[in-house]
Amino acid sequence: MKTKLSLVLLFTMLAVCVSAINNISSMNPTGNYISVALSGYVRYPGTYKVLPVDRLSDVIAQAMLDPGAELESDEEEMTYVVKVTNPIPLLRSDSKMMFPNFEAFQSLRNVLLTRNGVEKSYDLLAYLRTGDIEQNPILRDSDQVHVPLKENIVFVNGSVGFPGEIEYLPGDTIRRALELALGPVPGGMLSALRISKFDPETKSYQHSTVNLETDPSFWDMELQPNDRIMVPFDNNFRKKIAVTVSGEFMLGGEYVITDSTSLWELIQLAGGVSDRADLENAVVLNKPYNQEPDREFERIRSRSMAELTPLEYSYLRIKLRQAKGKYSVDIAKIVATEGRAGDIKLQDGDQIYIPPKMDVIWVSGQVKYPGLITYVEGKDWKYYIEQAGGYTNNRNIFGTRILRGDSGNWLKPSKKLVMRPGDTVFVPDKQDRDLWTDFRDVLSVTASAITIILGIQNLIY
Repeated sequence: MKTKLSLVLLFTMLAVCVSAINNISSMNPTGNYISVALSGYVRYPGTYKVLPVDRLSDVIAQAMLDPGAELESDEEEMTYVVKVTNPIPLLRSDSKMMFPNFEAFQSLRNVLLTRNGVEKSYDLLAYLRTGDIEQNPILRDSDQVHVPLKENIVFVNGSVGFPGEIEYLPGDTIRRALELALGPVPGGMLSALRISKFDPETKSYQHSTVNLETDPSFWDMELQPNDRIMVPFDNNFRKKIAVTVSGEFMLGGEYVITDSTSLWELIQLAGGVSDRADLENAVVLNKPYNQEPDREFERIRSRSMAELTPLEYSYLRIKLRQAKGKYSVDIAKIVATEGRAGDIKLQDGDQIYIPPKMDVIWVSGQVKYPGLITYVEGKDWKYYIEQAGGYTNNRNIFGTRILRGDSGNWLKPSKKLVMRPGDTVFVPDKQDRDLWTDFRDVLSVTASAITIILGIQNLIY
C-alpha cells in the first residue's frame, strides 16, 4: 500500500515539474522562432523570424517599421528581440524618392496566407475594427503572407466612428460597411441614411434616402465600388436651451429650460430674488445675438463723418450708446405682477443679471475725483459733480450728459431730470476734437457703464 502511494506521489511531482518546465519555456521564447515569408505592398518585404505566438497582423506591422528597429518586450525578466532576417526594401537606400502611402493603398481586407500549399484570404480590417479574431490567425513555420493593393473602395461618412473610405470586397452590404466604420456615433441618424450609388457608365451618382429603423431590409443592400454612405447627425440630439442667471438671485447658475419658459418662471426656478436686488437696473441680454456682427454698423463706422447722412449719423450714435442684444424688458414690473404683465419668453443663450442695490451715482470725465458717489434721493446731477470735487479746468460744461443705468440712454441735464441709483454723470473735456474721437469716448463710457451694470458685484464682494 505504501509502495502504491509513493508511486502516485512520484508521478504527481513529475507532472508538476513537466508543467513548470513548459511554463518556463513559454515565458522565455528566446531562440524559439519560426520563419515567415512576407511579400506584396509592405515597406520591407522579406523573410521574418517571429514568435510562435505571433499573429498575421504582427508580421505586417514589423514589415512597416524602420529596417533598424527592434521590437523588445521586458516583462518579469522575460526579454526577447524579434529581427528581420532578410529585409528587401521596395526602394534603394540611396533613393531620394519618398515611400509610397502604404496606409492609403495597402489592402488589409484581402491579406493572402498560404499554408501547406493552401491559400486563404483574411480580413485584417475586420479584426482591427471589430475584434474578429478569426481574421487574424496565429502564424506557423514556413507560412507565406502576401499583401496586395486595394482594388476598390466605398465611402462611409458622417456621424460614424471611423468616417472615410473603406476597402470594398464583393458582397459587401450596408451592414458590413457600417460595422467596419464602427457604426453610428450618438446622434447619428439611421432613420435618414443617405445612399449614393455610383454608375460606372455615366460616372455619376444616384442618390436616395433610406430608413434602416423602419425598413431593416436595407441593411442587406449590396454595395458596389465607389458607392457612398452618409449618416447624418440629428441636430436636436441632446440639444438644450440654457440660460444663465447671476447677481441677486437666490439660486444662480445655468438653467436648462424649455422653449416656452418665461422670465417669470425662470425667476421662480432660481428661488426668486434677494431683498438687495436692484430690479430697476437688471439686465437681460442674449449672448448669441450680442456676438453677431452688425454689418450695417461696421459699414457706417468705416465711413468718414462728412459722408454720413443724418439718418446714418443718428443710427451710429444709438448703436454706440446701447448694448447689443439687450432685451427691452422691465423686470421690476414682472416681479411686481408675478409675471402677469411684461413677461417674455426666454431663448437659448440668454443671460440675466440683477445687480445689488448700491445706491450710488458714477461720476466720470473731467471732475477732480471721478468715481462712485453715494446716492441721495432728491439731489440733482450738479450735487454729484460737487461731491466729486467739482469740474477740472478742462471741462466742457455744455457737453455734460447723464447715462441711465437701466436703459443706457444718454440725456441732457435739466432741472426736471430726476437722478436714479446706477446713473452716470459724464463730463467731457473741451479740447478741439473730431467727431469720431467723441464717438469713441462715448463708446468707452458706455462700455464702462455696462461693465458696472453687469459686474458691479465684483466691487462689493
